[in-house]
Amino acid sequence: MYSENEKIKQGTTLENSGVVLFAFGRPQYYQMAYNLIFSIKAYSPNVKIALFVDSIALLRRYCPEVYEYTYIVNELLTEDVIRAKRIDPALVKVSVYNYLPFEHNLYLDVDAVCIKDIEPLLNDLAGTGAPYLSHKVGEHKIEQGREIPSMQWAYADDIWRQYELTQDDILPAINSSFQYINICQQSQTLYETFKDLYINNPLPLNKLRMKWGGCQPDELYMNIALCLNKIDPAYNNDIDKLKAENGCIHFASKIGYSFNEIIEKYYFQSYYGQTRFTPKYYIDWLDRILQVEFSKVGRKHIFRISNLIPYKHANNG
Repeated sequence: MYSENEKIKQGTTLENSGVVLFAFGRPQYYQMAYNLIFSIKAYSPNVKIALFVDSIALLRRYCPEVYEYTYIVNELLTEDVIRAKRIDPALVKVSVYNYLPFEHNLYLDVDAVCIKDIEPLLNDLAGTGAPYLSHKVGEHKIEQGREIPSMQWAYADDIWRQYELTQDDILPAINSSFQYINICQQSQTLYETFKDLYINNPLPLNKLRMKWGGCQPDELYMNIALCLNKIDPAYNNDIDKLKAENGCIHFASKIGYSFNEIIEKYYFQSYYGQTRFTPKYYIDWLDRILQVEFSKVGRKHIFRISNLIPYKHANNG
């Protein structure tokens, strides 16, 4: 299926792969990024991490510690962050491809903590030969009705009408907190479609079922771009039982898996979404993990996750 990338299946090394993070909008996002970066390095010291921020000056002011653990720290272009005089997180996400520094890139939202060695994950992702993979939580055909159970952003009939999808088209639904992007023509075209949809042909705001922090949701337009480009983004999913707890990041709105089960099944624990979405049970666990790992190198866990969550963009509306 991905003939141009067949060579990848021979294996990869950490020389041509890495983790890519973006932090912007509020200083607390630098601190979230620092916690995630530190946790990755605690378990995978050889993994390269690239961090892109809206202000190097503010990063140095609020979180200079991050430089000790990053391979690349660079600044985002203002035009990729600000739209209509306000921070636009979706604009950043549609611009991700232009910043990717590795051949094999694992993009992560910074509201997560690593819980074990991710080298096997990076090697497995690269070994698939896929141009793009994500956390696929569902899929939808127009014959299934206008409500899309796995995606809350918009109604199916509005999407099919505006983007001229066919009866046979399958719309995937992803959680864009996790995205593997292989630098190749397919992924470049995917991101060009993604950005064009968002900038030039978005659904009217009054057609959205739900906004993301008061703004347009990036996931909606990536889902449509994936559909138009005929790319199935599923990674490590049981396609017959598409559930939010499939994938390599654990998301939870209620207490389910034990800590040991999460470590066995996943590489990351997320504190996705608005305040109180992720149970305090898991938040406190992450703070304990970080406290232990920081203490091993003679440091304190300064940026407690419980104190960072109220500053998340998702709480804006």
